[in-house]
Amino acid sequence: MTPTSRARRPALLLAAALAAVAVLAVGVRPAAADLPADLQVDQVEACGQCHDLSTQLESKVRHEPAASGECATCHNPHASRFDALQRERPGAVCAECHTDVAATLDKPVVHPPAADGRCAACHDPHGSSRPALLRASGGELCLTCHDEVGAWQKRPVQHVPFAKGDCARCHEPHASESPGLLKAAGAAVCTQCHDTRTGAFRNAHSGYPVEKASCQQCHDPHASARRGLFRDTMHPPFADGDCTTCHNDPGSAQPFATALPLAELCGMCHEDQVEAAKAAPFPHVPAGGGDCAACHNPHTGSGPALLREDEQTLCLSCHDPGGSKSGLDGRFRTHAGGALDCTSCHQGHGGAQPLLLKSDPIELCGECHSHQHQAVHPLGEEVRDPRNGQPMTCRSCHGVHDAPYPKYLVRSGERDLCLSCHKEIGGQR
Repeated sequence: MTPTSRARRPALLLAAALAAVAVLAVGVRPAAADLPADLQVDQVEACGQCHDLSTQLESKVRHEPAASGECATCHNPHASRFDALQRERPGAVCAECHTDVAATLDKPVVHPPAADGRCAACHDPHGSSRPALLRASGGELCLTCHDEVGAWQKRPVQHVPFAKGDCARCHEPHASESPGLLKAAGAAVCTQCHDTRTGAFRNAHSGYPVEKASCQQCHDPHASARRGLFRDTMHPPFADGDCTTCHNDPGSAQPFATALPLAELCGMCHEDQVEAAKAAPFPHVPAGGGDCAACHNPHTGSGPALLREDEQTLCLSCHDPGGSKSGLDGRFRTHAGGALDCTSCHQGHGGAQPLLLKSDPIELCGECHSHQHQAVHPLGEEVRDPRNGQPMTCRSCHGVHDAPYPKYLVRSGERDLCLSCHKEIGGQR
């Protein structure tokens, strides 16, 4: 080596190092062998000086980059905008290799952790004793988010896959074409295991071709207190096995069609509710239109009214722009932090008040908030809200369902709320 080349060597090494850092900064991952020998390091040894991953790296299932000592496949060793020095935002860094999973995320129903790129919520990124690097096994993993699983596990009759913690038997873990992340729509997911062609199966379903229907209409797919996984409450005709009370004969061209239009059919037994919904000045749209099955399951249900879901979930499925479906709180959170049901204040079928309220808004609030009405802001028809000319009610100041300030106030109670009407006070000092 000449004196000139020796003098240039430090500068060349610095240039190479800076080039390597620049390459890493833009997210390109050079192979270790492509770097100058002076820059090549044993990543496991170097990273292991601070990061103890010995347990994960000794696990039965190891993430390939971790197993091969290529920490820089996922992490930038110098700097990053993301947690844990990840090379990209969570999810995107996984999608660079796991393209098969990424390709499914354009389906209609996506598991929220997958949609948010929170792969590490379910998978350990380094190593695990379980397949697919799962952090826990089957139902145990699902229980970390799905609190309802714990209640199902206490029921005496459990669906075999559920009892075994084999949620993936029926559900896709990342994305699906069907609601509930089911692997197939309707009865197709059930017929993967249940042979509908046997005589015993046909007899149990009174000869109806239920393979063309939805099994969840009658059965709870997880667990129940009843034999046959029937839901807690059964519609009397269904409980008696008298399907033809409501449906056509099983051998007819349309066996699941109802014998009469739905409102007329339900009105044969529930005449008072059907007629009241029709006559209500403010009817609930499904009830007033005779679509009872929009809210009620005509076969089995989890409560006395045969509702399709628990009350809050059912109502929010329509009255929730951008809320529950995205996993967010949404605009219409239940009043009192979930202590009240929707029907604590609203009529389920319709009534004489706007917004389906059970009574006059001021009187309705006063049923619970009686102490506030001992010394209250003037309310009623005689007092007009200067902002809109409408009568002053509790809702003039309170959001009822949601609001950014304590006590459901629509503006800060310290000053802004009062000054929105009493502007003359705002000029005084």
